[in-house]
Order: sequence, then structure tokens, then C-alpha cells
Amino acid sequence: MQSPIRHLMENHVAGSVFTIAPERIAEFDVSLDNFDLIFTNERPWKFCVDPKTREIFLSRGAIELIWCASLAHFLFYTRLIQGKKFDQPVEIDPNSDERVSNALKLLRWAIKCQLDGDTGDNWPPNLPTPEKVPVKESDENVADELCLVTCAFLLHHELAHLRAGHAAFTKQQLQDPTNAALSVAQEKEADIEAAEWVLAGIDVESPMFVKRMLGCVHGFLLATAMGFYGWGLGGKTHPYSYDRLTSLLKRLLGNDPHVTKGFAFAVLDLHFQNSGRALKKQVFADPEEALEALCDQLADEVHGSDTGTDRK
Repeated sequence: MQSPIRHLMENHVAGSVFTIAPERIAEFDVSLDNFDLIFTNERPWKFCVDPKTREIFLSRGAIELIWCASLAHFLFYTRLIQGKKFDQPVEIDPNSDERVSNALKLLRWAIKCQLDGDTGDNWPPNLPTPEKVPVKESDENVADELCLVTCAFLLHHELAHLRAGHAAFTKQQLQDPTNAALSVAQEKEADIEAAEWVLAGIDVESPMFVKRMLGCVHGFLLATAMGFYGWGLGGKTHPYSYDRLTSLLKRLLGNDPHVTKGFAFAVLDLHFQNSGRALKKQVFADPEEALEALCDQLADEVHGSDTGTDRK
């Protein structure tokens, strides 16, 4: 494997399932034992579980995409969005900041690789790169951390399927509406169980909660963003990805303001606009109202066209 993402895969991704919530490590021997985590040197996205064999598969390309998104989304939010008000339209120029511009170029590359079915093992020159030992608090270090908490949440989602004994369906079986509805219900249950494992008992204002919550939110943001570009937004065998995002925020934060809501809107709106869409309303009281308006508009679009599809 030539991709520099190998440093994370070899040394940290597997361990993230434990380090995301170290206070619960002892519970693994009771409720989350007897599974195999299998890495594949493939670029096409693979992040799924086989309940029959108790194997979880992660592809190299999936972790590449998560890392590139982690870098770009964090820099875009912290350097260009954080602290801005929503009471009037504001034009944001990503090219005004070289670090943001380069991170977004890298993310565009990673997205294109997935959409084009690229099978290579390369990395663009002259753009940010995962490092074996990144400098503490550097952009690469921050991207590592957000990537790992995102991976950890997604892994706990797959583990929740195993712990709950969820049924495994073939593509043919999912053509049956009853099975498809059960699949949606199982996905919702796994979302809740994964979030509970990662966040239960943590003070919502603590840095620990913010970091873990950002990872959970980021997983749904990435799924929704890729849906804008052609992967589908769910609705058939999986819940709509934007509903999974808003359900998570509502369940854990209610109507209270929180930094993760501002981050969620900023990232979602970035891809919403980049995909050729535009918000009908431009002025909002706060990030919560802006995020709700964006998701409502997206729901109107999806249900109006009835083209919701799923990607595992």
C-alpha cells in the first residue's frame, strides 16, 4: 500500500473503537467480543458488517475520504465560519485562505476518486498528507483526530448491529418492502446505540463531549455530502442521511445551542452550494435555524422527486 493513509490504518484505526470511550473498555469482553476487523487495500468505499460472519470491512479509500473530509471541514469551519453571525447573507471565499483552499482541493480529489470508481493507490502531490508522526496541533494532527473519532463512531454503528443481533439481508431480499422497512429500523437502532456507547454520561459542554460529538456528526455529514454528489440520500433501506444527522442532534442536544450545530450547518451548506443548490432563505437567527431550514429544503427536494436511494 502506497497511500499515506496507511499510517492511520496500521497504527490507530482499529484501536479507535476502544480509545473513543476508554471508560467502557471493560464492557467489550461482555457485549462486543467475537468480531473481526478486516482492512482492504481498495479505493472504493467499504465500511460495513457481515452479521453472519461477524466481520467488519473497512477499505483504504473509505479512510482516505474520511481523512480528507476531516481536514477540509475542520479548517473551513474554524478559519472561515466560526464566530460569524447569521443575521445577514455573508459571502465566503475559500480561496482567501491557502490552508482551506488546499484542503478543499484535496477533498475534491477524494470525492472524485469515489464517484469515478478510481482503483489507484496514489495521493496528489503538493497537497496536505497524513504523516506518520504529525506535529501536535498541526492541521494533519487535527485531521487525524477527527478522522479517528469519525471512524470510531462508524465502527460502533456496525458493532451495534452485531450486539443487537440484526438480520442480514441480500439485495434481493431488500426488494421486499417489509424487509426494507426492517432494515431502516435496524439502522436507526444502530445509530442510537452507537451514539449512546460513545457519549453516554459525558457533560455536553466538556471538550471530551465536543470532540466525540463532532465525530458522530461528521459521519452523517459526510454521508449527506456524498449524497449530494450522486450516492443517494437514503430512504429505501437506510434512513435519510440528513434525518440521521438532525435526529442525533435533537436527541442529544435538544434545542440548546452547541458548537456542533454550527459546524454541521457550515459543512452541509458548503456541499449544498457546491452541488449547485442554494438556500431559499438567507437570513437566520442562529445556526440551529439555518440547519433546520437547509434540511427542510432538502427534504422537500427529495420527497418531491422521490429519488431517494441508499448506499451501504
